Amino acid sequence: MSNKNFPQYINNRRTADKGVTFVKTIIENEFDWIFRPTHQEDDFGIDGFFDIIKEDNSVTGKYLGTQIKTGESYFKTKKSYGWVFNGENKHLNYYLNLNFPVIIVIVNLEHKKAYWAEFNIEKTTKTTTGWSMIIPESNILDFNSKEIFENLAGETIDYMSQIEYKWELSEKIKSHEVVVLNISKKEIENQDVSGFLKLLDKLTSDEDMINKTRGKITFLIDGYNDDTRELYQISEVKEWFKKVLPTFKYWSYFLNMEEYVHKIAGLRVLQACVVDLISLEKDLENEVFQLQFDKEQSIELMTKLLDWLNEFCDKYSISEIINKEQTDLVVLTLLGFDPKTRMK
Repeated sequence: MSNKNFPQYINNRRTADKGVTFVKTIIENEFDWIFRPTHQEDDFGIDGFFDIIKEDNSVTGKYLGTQIKTGESYFKTKKSYGWVFNGENKHLNYYLNLNFPVIIVIVNLEHKKAYWAEFNIEKTTKTTTGWSMIIPESNILDFNSKEIFENLAGETIDYMSQIEYKWELSEKIKSHEVVVLNISKKEIENQDVSGFLKLLDKLTSDEDMINKTRGKITFLIDGYNDDTRELYQISEVKEWFKKVLPTFKYWSYFLNMEEYVHKIAGLRVLQACVVDLISLEKDLENEVFQLQFDKEQSIELMTKLLDWLNEFCDKYSISEIINKEQTDLVVLTLLGFDPKTRMK
């Protein structure tokens, strides 16, 4: 019977498979980790993964990728402290874009030993056919490599305390009538609006959170108490508000616009910092300042806020009734009249 009538298990494939099996045995028997081989059709330069398992059998989520090369050809070129490994250029970008360490392993089946090196672009050299790096003879793949690999993969963090805190915070946000955000002077100086991106993620985390946080949020700027200027007169504060305005977007839904709040914080402060001030008059009777803002800019701001409100309501299936209620509050806060009264 001719062997041409059957698929062939060629020697190169047999050798490569033996090398992978050899490494798998070390990882599973000496490290007590999991070795996950890559299916041949999915092999683009990574032959498998070392999943790190702690002594208490915790599967950490940390892992390393590996490329495994087996055979005498990988031990031909010897330097003073190791062997020259030659790689293809197509793998360089691939390795550099991976978010886990890559371990290059060469296997000598005859001597039943494997040697390794972490792929590090700084340790590569350009060659006529691609690139090369040294696999140190001292880097024997055995139990002594385990701690090194754990360090390469990075610290394993138990996030449960942080998760419990986040869940507790979410429940507090839902249950409190008003949630006051304290914006630090450092955030203003660094033009840092990342806190509002995180806040938006939290406020839109689920339907219950969205329903229970409507009209709850307000904010105060901290760190300028000794500054004689008003917030709307401080350029860095104005720039920060102009940056955060389109970042958070859904002010019209989440901001508390009750009169006792917006007089000192919230939407009126936002307006004062992104819209030009036309006049500033002191009300002698009530001993407060009356601010007059550019009307066209105020209408432009209101239009943005209401467009974002419509977008939000469409995205999260908020009723038209709620949309209308929030719209009326925005108009009342920014323009000073109640649309419901005007309609009457």
